[in-house]
Parts: sequence; structure tokens; C-alpha cells
Amino acid sequence: MPAAKRARSGGRPWGRINSENEQARKLAEFLRARVDRSGKTLARLATDVSLSKSQVSVYLGGKIPPESFVTAVVNATVPAPLRERELAEGKRLRESALHPPKTVGRAAPRTAGGELELARIQARQIETYERLARSLEQQAELREAADNSAKLVMVLLRMIHTLQDRVTGLAAELEQSARTDHSVALEASQHKLRRAEAQVEKARQELVRAEEKERHAKELADRLNRKISELTDDLDRLRGDGPSPHDHLPDLLTAVPLPPGPVSDDPEGDDIDNVLARAAKVNDTDADTIDRITAELADGSGIRIPDKPPTSPDAPDNTPQKQEVHASGKQEVQAAGTLATSRSVARVGGFSLIRHLLRAQRAAKAGKAAAARDAYALLVGGWPPSVSPVLLMDLQHDHARWTGQAGDPATARDLYSNLIDSHARIDGPGHPSTLTARHNHAHWTGEAGDAPTARDLYTTLLPDRTHSLGPDHPDTLITRRNHAQWTGRAGDPATARDLCTTLLPAHVRTLGPDHHDTLTTRDHHASWTGHAGDPATARDLYSQLVADLTRILGPDHPDTLNARHQHAHWTGEAGDAIAARSLFTALLPDEIRTLGRNHLDTLAAYDHQAKWTGDAGDPATARDLYSQLVTDRTRILGPDHPDTLNARHQHAHWTGEAGDAIAARSLFTALLPDEIRTLGRNHLDTLAAYDHQAKWTGKAGDPATARDLYSQLVTDRTRVLGPDHPDTLNARHSHAHWTGKAEDPATARDLYKKLVADRTRILGPDHPDTLTMRNEHAYWMGEAGAPAAARDLFAKLMTDQTRLLGPDHPDTLLARGNHAKWAEEAESRR
Repeated sequence: MPAAKRARSGGRPWGRINSENEQARKLAEFLRARVDRSGKTLARLATDVSLSKSQVSVYLGGKIPPESFVTAVVNATVPAPLRERELAEGKRLRESALHPPKTVGRAAPRTAGGELELARIQARQIETYERLARSLEQQAELREAADNSAKLVMVLLRMIHTLQDRVTGLAAELEQSARTDHSVALEASQHKLRRAEAQVEKARQELVRAEEKERHAKELADRLNRKISELTDDLDRLRGDGPSPHDHLPDLLTAVPLPPGPVSDDPEGDDIDNVLARAAKVNDTDADTIDRITAELADGSGIRIPDKPPTSPDAPDNTPQKQEVHASGKQEVQAAGTLATSRSVARVGGFSLIRHLLRAQRAAKAGKAAAARDAYALLVGGWPPSVSPVLLMDLQHDHARWTGQAGDPATARDLYSNLIDSHARIDGPGHPSTLTARHNHAHWTGEAGDAPTARDLYTTLLPDRTHSLGPDHPDTLITRRNHAQWTGRAGDPATARDLCTTLLPAHVRTLGPDHHDTLTTRDHHASWTGHAGDPATARDLYSQLVADLTRILGPDHPDTLNARHQHAHWTGEAGDAIAARSLFTALLPDEIRTLGRNHLDTLAAYDHQAKWTGDAGDPATARDLYSQLVTDRTRILGPDHPDTLNARHQHAHWTGEAGDAIAARSLFTALLPDEIRTLGRNHLDTLAAYDHQAKWTGKAGDPATARDLYSQLVTDRTRVLGPDHPDTLNARHSHAHWTGKAEDPATARDLYKKLVADRTRILGPDHPDTLTMRNEHAYWMGEAGAPAAARDLFAKLMTDQTRLLGPDHPDTLLARGNHAKWAEEAESRR
């Protein structure tokens, strides 16, 4: 049945498909077929995809939709088990529609009608290029206007501060003149003071204008970015893989020099008037630019071209009376060629760079970091020296950013380091662009693995941003939050928590309690509170954050789901494993529904559900859950991904905890070669796997081998982490334990004696780990044949535990029992 006649379930028949190419028609038919199968009306579908009914009709009528529309229709009409395959097909059809087979410039013989169609396509392509060229020019003009405004804001803020000091000084001078009763000096002081006060007011007015102009320029830039993206897509559809007749990039505007201000009898005041006049001129010039671009965008075309293509519907000679002039296909081709020649270099030059720019913007829009990085690299490398340095540095910013996003933070760090020097040289060290480059340099320094340096860079950046922008500027607040974040990542969660605590009131005061940045800071504050050793408070903070995010963003927003994840995690860390397991069990269906079963966040929720299931006292179920997670992560991430290796580690651990020590030992033995190969022998995860292999080897009935494995682990951890690291001390504890179990109690006693001394030195005599070492030392003292010494050691331990833990604590009761045992043994040997 033809698509135009096919009836929808419960509605009128579909209308005719008006597509610009065969591939777009196939995409529309594909989407209509899914709607037919679902039985949904257009009104219901429009609600499901969050668009108007008319917009849905346009896309289903043949216009190529955005990828988000294809995804939304498939999700709304296709059963869950089939969505992945159907969505892949829909995206393939859309990609084919966007990039149809090349239709221009084929070698096949042309008919008059074919030449006419070719001319029309070429004319449309040229007109689209003209619109894109003008949009790029407007983009450059807006960048310059916004840059001028940013510079002007900084200058005016400093000027106002200087003027206020001048007013204070002139007021004191006036008071002095009044006391000396010098009428001439008094009149001069009054004149200067009035002039300075007027200058303060003028500077404030220009500051308001500059700030408003900067905001307006950014809003227009957003509109232009969307327009450039649309024109880029149009070019893709028109051009296919064919070349363009254009060869040059847009000529960019240069700053207009400002005339000098008038001279007066007051030299300092004259300088101030001169600066204010220049500021007003900059504001006036950029305001004219912004008003003109606003009008051009409102007009819809964004271009001013007197010679329109002869096929344009609003061309002066495109009337029935003049149609015969263009009836010949050859005349059409000649007209299009002439048009291409007349406009080529006049408007655009260096088309290879335009292609790089369009590719970079397309890749960035699609989130393809590596492609965006490569395109921006070619663009920056081939950019002509005559182009505005400001625009070039913008492109360098994009190159650095996408380099980091593509997984190379070290190179991104170095690129931003170079940008800092360029901005400082051209704009000045205190310019907002320089400060932004420093901000990004600090960020990628941390992402490259150097959290302490990132923290220090943010520490030095913060006062400069505060001085330049003010303490409540959004960029200053972001710097404060990042400073807190990297302070925590550098190993100081308590300070990170405190920094977030002082930052939150500023966010609430300047942005409001429901602003995204305020909510993000609350998230960081709760997280660092937990990492600083207060999981119960972190749990409560996340509980309130979940409620607020649900109210503001909705229950299915990724930020809401992440807050629920963190709330469940800290609930478990606060000691309630059963509640944590239940919270993760409740979270999983929502993450599967909104993110998909294969999403990293969903897999992380499975991980935590399994962990807290084991900690809640069900190791067998935890083992089985981790077994499935190993399969899923291997399929999605690959066998060597760190998350896959961690799931294998946990699966082996809970296999042992479920009572199968032999299987746990085998699983850890199989895991170790893969971790050594992918992570290295000295990686913390590899050392942890060695630890567990030794542990389950001992529990599987081979204490001598466990002892030897721990002996090697003590050596490795001492070399990698240092002798006083907690993991090194734990390895020494296990080595001593299995030494005793291997029937060498005297050596175990001596090993524990040294551990008691080191634990006391590092942690203090009253630390629980120190008390545990004293218990083990006393026990193996008795097992080594010295019951009286063991009795005395347990007597001292029992006294300290009663003081620190109380008489009824399990550890106190254990020490009391051991004291009685060895006292009886000592008595029997007398």
C-alpha cells in the first residue's frame, strides 16, 4: 500500500510525504510505520515526545528531524526489547538522509532539464553559503563586541574604585580650603568635586550599558550558533560530497579607534573624561553592531545581498513575464556560474578552513570529542595570520577543550598553559579571558592526575578572579567550588567540606536555592562530608537533596538519580547495609528505564546493590549478582576495563565469604595476571588482589603458602606505599597471623611485638588497631610457651579496654576470657 494512503490506527490516513531526497522519504516511512504499529494518535505521540502536534506532523511529513526526535519516537512506539535495533536503523536512515548520494557533477550526459535542476541546486548552495558566511561574520562581530564589553567592564570597575577614592580626597581638600578661607582654592575644589561626582555617575551608567551589552551579545551568539548549525546541515544536504565554489573565509571587523577626549584645566579630571569618552564610544559602536545584527536576525535572512539568484522566489525578475528569460537550461547554468564567480572571493576565502570549521562544529554538537579535536587542530594550524587574534584564541580554546574531552588531559593542560601566555600578552593578566584560560588549565591539570597542583592553581586564581569580577560573580563562585573539589581530591576531604560549607550561602544569596550551581555545590558538600568521616550527616544531606532535585528537575533527571545513588551509598556507609541494599534495589528499575541497562550509572548501581547485599549478611546472593555483573561489564566495557576487573575482584571476594575459600583463591589467582598486565604490578588494585589471594589461600587450608605470599606483599607494599602506610601495616598483621597458623608461634609473637610498637607510634596507644595488635601479641606469647607473660599482657590490655570501650564491650570480654585462660595455664605450670 502506498505510504500516502496508509491509514493510522484510530486516525485519518497519512498525508503525502514531501521530502527533499529519497533517503528522507524512507526515514519518514520508517517513523510512520513505528507509529502505526504502536496505535498511537498524533496527539498522544506529540505528548510523548514533548513537541507540538504540528511539529510532529512536519517531521513525519518528510522534513529531516533532529536525532533526538528519532530517538524519542522509537522510545515511545517500539517495545523495549526491540528499541536498540530499531533505534540503530532510524539513526542510519537519518544519516543517509543528511548525506545523500552525490547528485552534482556526475559524468552522465545532462539533459536540458537536468542542467536546469543542477543550476537550481548550485544557486541554492551558493545562497546558503552566503547566509553562512554572513552568519560567521556576525559571529565574529559579536565575539568582538562581547570581548570589548568584558574589557570595558573591568576598566570601569577599576575606574569607579579610583573615582571614589578621588571623591574622598577632593572632599578632604574642600574641607581644608574652607578652613583656610581661600575663596579661589575653595571654588576650584568645589568644581573638581562636582566634576568627580558626575564622573562617578557617568562611569556607573557606562558600566550598566557594558554589562547589558555583554549579556545581549551572548544571547545573540546563542541564536547565531543555532542558525550556523542549521545552515551547516542544509549545506550537507545540498553539497553531499561535492566541492564548493567558495575559496575564502569571512573578512572580520577590526576595532574602531577612539578619538581623544577634550582637554580641561583639571589634568586628572581631563584624563578621566577622556577614558569615559572612549568607553562611551566603545559602547555606542558595539551597541550599533548588536542592534544591526538583532535586526538582521529578526528579518530572518541575516544577509544583505543585492544580486539574488534567478531561482530565488523573491528575485525581482522571477515573475511570469520574465520566466522565459531563464527557460534554457544552459542559461541557468551560466547564470549560476557567473554568480559563483562574482561572489567567491568577495565574501569568503580559504574554503578548506570553512570545511574544517563546519566539521569541528558538527562533531562538537554531536559530542564526538576526537573528531572535534582533530578538526579544531587542523583549523588552528591552518588559520591565516591576518585573522583576529581573539577569534584564533577562541578556536584554540575549543581545540584544548575537545583534546581533554577526547581523553588526553595532559595535552589539554599544556594547550591551556600556552593560551594563558597568549591571553596575558594580548588581553592582560587580569582580563576575564586570561582568567578563564587559567581556570581550564587548573581543571585539566587535575584531570591529568595532579590534584595537589590543581588545588594550588585554583588557590592562586581565586583572589585574582575575586578582584577582577567580584566575590559574587558566577565565575568566581565556580572557581571556589572547583578549588574545594580539587582540595578534596588532593586528600583533604575535611577542608573540601568546609570550603563547600562557606560557599553555599553565597550561591543561595546570588543564584537562589534552586539554581543548578547551588544544587551542585550541595552535592559536593554532602559528598565531602561523607569522605571526611561523617557518613550519617552525608546520608541526611543527600536525603534532602533528593527531595529538592525531584521537585525541581523531576524524578528521572540524571542529577536526581545520582543523588539517590549517593544517598543509598552513604546510608550503607553509615551502618545500615539493609537499607542501602533496598535503596539500590529501588533505584535500579528507574535507571534501567531512563538510562538503559548498559549505561555506566546503571552498572554502578548493580555493583553497589551487590556489595550491600553481601554486607547485609547474604554473601551467596552477592556472589551471584557479581557473577552477572562480570558478564555484563565484560560485554559492554571489555575484559580489561578497570570496572570489569573490579567486578571480578568482588565476585571472588564474595565467593569466599559465601564459604568457598578454594574457589575464591582460584578466582583471585586467575585475576592477578590480568591486573598485572593492564594495571601494573605496583597498582593498588593489583596489590589488593595479592592480599586477597593470600588470605583465601590460608583459609583454604594452606597457611604456610599464605605466610609466604604475605611476606612478599609486605615487601611490595613497603616499597610502593612506605612502611607506615595502613595497607603495609595490615599486610604485616596478616603475615604475622598466618605465620602463627603455620605453627611458628614464636615468630608470630615477635612480628606482633614490632607491630605493637609501630601502631603505637603511628596511631597512638588508645587506637582500636593498636589494641588489636596488643591482643594478638599477647595471644601468640601464650602460644609460644609463655602463659605467665601472656596473662600479664592480657591483664594490662583488659584494663585499657575497660577504660576506653567499657566493661561489656565484646573486645573487653574477649580479653577477659583470654586473661583467665592464660592465668589458669600459668598456674597449672607452677
